[in-house]
Amino acid sequence: VIFGLHLVAADVQCRIENERIYCIYSLDRSDNQNGKNVKFHWISPASSEDDRIRHFQIPPRYGSVYDYRFLPGRAEGRWHVKVIDLETNETVETTFDINVTDNSMFEED
Repeated sequence: VIFGLHLVAADVQCRIENERIYCIYSLDRSDNQNGKNVKFHWISPASSEDDRIRHFQIPPRYGSVYDYRFLPGRAEGRWHVKVIDLETNETVETTFDINVTDNSMFEED
């Protein structure tokens, strides 16, 4: 008899909604008994000036944390987001595309 082994790994997923880009880092709560420190690294396709690094603490037994950026003003192209567990140095990453940016959110009437 062969039993399947089910492993749940950490993951990061991004979505664009209401003029914001949300990236959510998820992990199995059982892998977070003592809390975690993670780093989000947003990598722009156009300019390192639009990159961003933010640090977050995930409380014990919590299963996710998210970061967001406003869509207006972001460079078009393929963005790359990495989330690094600062204790284990394990990295999960994803990409997403921005095809059109609308800066009207920042324009004055």
